[in-house]
Amino acid sequence: MTKKNEVAKKESTDLAVDTRPDFLKGGSGRGSEEVSTSDITLPRIGLIQDLSPQHKQSKPEYIEGAQIGHMFNTITNELFSGPIQFIPVYFRKEYIIWKTRKQGGGFFGAFDSEQEAVRALPELEGNANDYEVVDTHVHYILVLKEGSTKEKPILEEVVLSLSKSQNKVSRQLNTMVKLAGGDRFSRIYTLSTTEEQNKNGDDYWNYRVSPAGYVSEPMYRKAEETYEAISSGERKVDYSDEASGTATKSESPNVDKDFDDEFAE
Repeated sequence: MTKKNEVAKKESTDLAVDTRPDFLKGGSGRGSEEVSTSDITLPRIGLIQDLSPQHKQSKPEYIEGAQIGHMFNTITNELFSGPIQFIPVYFRKEYIIWKTRKQGGGFFGAFDSEQEAVRALPELEGNANDYEVVDTHVHYILVLKEGSTKEKPILEEVVLSLSKSQNKVSRQLNTMVKLAGGDRFSRIYTLSTTEEQNKNGDDYWNYRVSPAGYVSEPMYRKAEETYEAISSGERKVDYSDEASGTATKSESPNVDKDFDDEFAE
């Protein structure tokens, strides 16, 4: 960054107000009247690994304060240095096409079935062997933000996208939900991270899920509303970071063929 750009960035930052002024509270959302839920993409929760750019100051994706093992919001770059509580709302499988990192990496489509994904491969540029179809477990969840109460929860819609070795976490969560019974969004769970080893003895970070109790009625009503929107197809997952080649190994397999060995259970 040039000195001129540094000055411009500083001046721009100084113009912004950090907290919402009183005169803005209660705004009616004017200007977004034609934005529907189908025009909004959902952020995902990412997990910072050793090779992730988010904790490297030399990388444009660097997030101040980021450390290996931290979770983060892929759109806002908000860091979660500790466990977070969430309500699972909806689960689905997607079959995602990734390009290997040796060939530039990136996201090349999500499909409802493996057959659809395989049929799409010949239409992609280059050799079909440059791509991989990955069975991905997609969990639509509501994260309880700081400041939430039982009566007034602050809930954020995000996606927990799990594949490869992370699928064991997905299966554990689905098993907990099944055993609990009732609607998927009847309970709160805690999401944290833990260091594990692959079959070669190499360390990597993975998610851990544990039950935390029942939701309050306001949480349930919001989750029910979110469920209706997702099940009707009014939500899209944001994969823009993979599309630009900035995804981490922990969350997208747009890597080389040794991914399975590196992150194998």
